[in-house]
Amino acid sequence: MEIVRKLTEGIEPLGSFLGKGRNSIPAQSGVYAFWWLGDKKKLFASRRDIWLKGPAGSEVKLKFKDWFPPEAPHPALYVGKSTNLKNRISLHILIGKTDKLYPASERHHKVKPVTTSCQLRTGIEHIFPKEKDPSGLILKEVGVSFVFPAGDDAVAERFYLEDLAVGFFRPWFNLDSER
Repeated sequence: MEIVRKLTEGIEPLGSFLGKGRNSIPAQSGVYAFWWLGDKKKLFASRRDIWLKGPAGSEVKLKFKDWFPPEAPHPALYVGKSTNLKNRISLHILIGKTDKLYPASERHHKVKPVTTSCQLRTGIEHIFPKEKDPSGLILKEVGVSFVFPAGDDAVAERFYLEDLAVGFFRPWFNLDSER
């Protein structure tokens, strides 16, 4: 669990890495986590239910819960892994696009993302459907942390660490239904 604990250290606001044409996120492989750094009351007052497609196209209703382990310094929003953190995190945020990318779903259905790697942006737009500047909200209210597994088995370590961190921190935007 030491490596999972390391994921809670060094959390920095995304705005300290990104913005105004700047991207200082490391271009190396690792595991990353997005954290809600803003007021928890704002997060917990957000739209927290979502409809997903389940087995055989059935609808599955989920609700983002406000349970977070005491070891987590902030609520976890998403945990992922990548061979290039700089590229992957940029895809999550789509920082150059300040307007909303997704229309608010009346029945709170999960929308099809613009890319396969923008779960953070999709999730933020879902829970804050009236937010006019989602990328500004992300830069201000969301933080990121990284760990860099090394050695001969780094590929396997990234895979297992991501799964372990998702199970431990229960990030909202990692939820999906079984297919």
